[in-house]
Amino acid sequence: MQTEITLIGNEGFRLAAGGPCIYIDAFYRMIPGVAGTAFTRAKAVTKADLILVTHSHWDHFHAEAVADVRSRTAATVVGPATVTRALRGIVPPGNLVELEPPLTAAPAPAASRTVRLANVTVTALRTFHSSDHNSYLVETPTFRFFHDGDNEDTTRIDAAALGRLDALLIGPWQGSHWVDFIEKLAPRRYFLMHLSNEELAQHDAGTFLPELCDHVPDGLVVLRPGSSFVFKDVNKKP
Repeated sequence: MQTEITLIGNEGFRLAAGGPCIYIDAFYRMIPGVAGTAFTRAKAVTKADLILVTHSHWDHFHAEAVADVRSRTAATVVGPATVTRALRGIVPPGNLVELEPPLTAAPAPAASRTVRLANVTVTALRTFHSSDHNSYLVETPTFRFFHDGDNEDTTRIDAAALGRLDALLIGPWQGSHWVDFIEKLAPRRYFLMHLSNEELAQHDAGTFLPELCDHVPDGLVVLRPGSSFVFKDVNKKP
């Protein structure tokens, strides 16, 4: 069984995981210097089973683009209340799933809510960025991944509860303790995201990560928009 992860842009990904085609934060507005143009335009998408949105910031969510994809694919859209409210009237209620865990006060761990959708299980964790921010654990019959979104404090996620991960999608936020989080989870591969074009160029030159951390855990993947990584078998190393 093969799973392909493609970076659409910013924190937007497509995961084709043995059957379900999953998009997360893939339909957004470009913000110069923050989020570059998406490699895949919404109108070019012809297959999508599930669309996840972490929060309602423009560089993660464009309501009309999500509705356009849903209209041609019949995908289910999952997001916090700010997202589902923005989609009411342009996405049928039967295609909208609101996941809104409560926001916990420090030092309590992030609260979670889980929904089962056909052959995909989605767990939203109310993590720490905007007041409406979700991170997502997604489980298919053959693949498990965690998209951390813009979470600014990984110490308040119960890493042990996430279990074994094939892929971790994470931003290298200063102060979020992202390196420690990666090492606790020990995913098969982890993918850095929310990198600007300048940061990608710095990474290519070998100067980006040395300025952020004193060591880089094994398993790093850095994609450019439009590029992909293929896990060839969930039971074997890629």
